[in-house]
Amino acid sequence: MKTPRFESLAMLCLAVSMVPSASAMAQEEVASPQVAGADLSGIWMPIGSAVDRPGGVTYTGADDVPSSEGPPFGVRPDLKGKYLESYNQRIARNAELGIEFKTSCKILGMPTIMIGPYAVEILQTANQINWAQEFLRETRRIYLDGRDHPDPDEVPATFEGYSTGHWEGAVLVVETSNIRGETTLGEYGHAEDALGHSEQLAFTERMFINAEGLLQVDGVARDPAALVRPWEWALTFRRAPAGTEFMEYVCEDNNTDTVDPETGAEVTTIPERRLPGILEN
Repeated sequence: MKTPRFESLAMLCLAVSMVPSASAMAQEEVASPQVAGADLSGIWMPIGSAVDRPGGVTYTGADDVPSSEGPPFGVRPDLKGKYLESYNQRIARNAELGIEFKTSCKILGMPTIMIGPYAVEILQTANQINWAQEFLRETRRIYLDGRDHPDPDEVPATFEGYSTGHWEGAVLVVETSNIRGETTLGEYGHAEDALGHSEQLAFTERMFINAEGLLQVDGVARDPAALVRPWEWALTFRRAPAGTEFMEYVCEDNNTDTVDPETGAEVTTIPERRLPGILEN
């Protein structure tokens, strides 16, 4: 039986960290800022996720997930060289454990932040957009003030990378680079060997409200060292009902395996284990 794309992440996180589902709270609707381009501000629900429910949202958690099939972005990237070898090693190790991926309280990073199973909130001004993921309290910043990307030799790479954007009519065009090698393409989890991609990885995304009123994000990743060809994907999000609000998600509250009791070293991934009744077919 194929595993639902959102169900595997949701059930593993719930089983390991025991973080309760967040709840939606009714609040007075706040007026959106008057900015250039389209108004993308507000809370959005990934199409097909647990929070994308007919009749509205009762909470912004990720359990009780509708069935869907396929990889997280709908299509997997065509990796090559040592990056493909690293991917195959991760898949093989996880298969031995009876899981699809290993998780921890580390943030997802680019591009996986874009397909996290919880709701996202966009805070928009004339000079900046913050893309906030309720899951792991992760935020991506997109600068709209005309700045250039920093020199990667002078500025360390980050999980989110560095994003700048500009408006082409009602379409926001975003360029992202300088992304840490632990982030993976078309997967959940991380590449602990930092071979999820090369330092040449760069994304171009086009964000807009489509004819159905959905937020659509068309993305393409280019990495001549790690990809056989550019990797393209498209995501859609439904606007949450007025008054829906984030609740705090604190993975660390229940992450009791962060320090090795013998060595004192930090453990950045959940220890290998099988969870009967949760992850077994």
